[in-house]
Amino acid sequence: MRPSRREEIIAATIQLVAQKGVKAATIRQITTEAGVTEGALYRHFTSKEDLCQQVYERIVAEMAAAKKQMAAGPLPLRDKLREWVRLSYEYFDRYPEAFTYVLLTAHSFAADDISTSQGRLLMQLFQKEKGDDTTPEMALCLFSGVLLNVPRMINEGQFKGPASQYTEEVTKAIWRIFRLE
Repeated sequence: MRPSRREEIIAATIQLVAQKGVKAATIRQITTEAGVTEGALYRHFTSKEDLCQQVYERIVAEMAAAKKQMAAGPLPLRDKLREWVRLSYEYFDRYPEAFTYVLLTAHSFAADDISTSQGRLLMQLFQKEKGDDTTPEMALCLFSGVLLNVPRMINEGQFKGPASQYTEEVTKAIWRIFRLE
């Protein structure tokens, strides 16, 4: 079954933005890649910004679903962090362009509830379960810095995929940072 025009536009947007960045991916390139007219794109999205934000929100919702469930469960913080890394890397391995689109590409739209959901969830996890002097914002900064460098380096050709092979090594580094060993 052929994907809908909307799905073709979304797939082209993810691919081009992940490869070139938001500013460099033009409406013309997106429509050409999707095999649709500009009119068809504008029947589904009001602007390039609307398109990029809707695609972003869709991917974030997908990525956050399993993490929300896991974070609410009974696992200790160490295991939750390992699971977060595993889920993130499995998503990258399955959908590298979507992961890159959301987590490794700069976007300029205003932050809203969905666009900050993973970060807020992780900060809540640290705030609830890690009672030291590290602020939740700094915990997010440190955690995401370690987590995101593996996919970035795979994209740059400095590491070989799949990302999931680095789960244990990255998890142990995160444990050392937060003194959870």
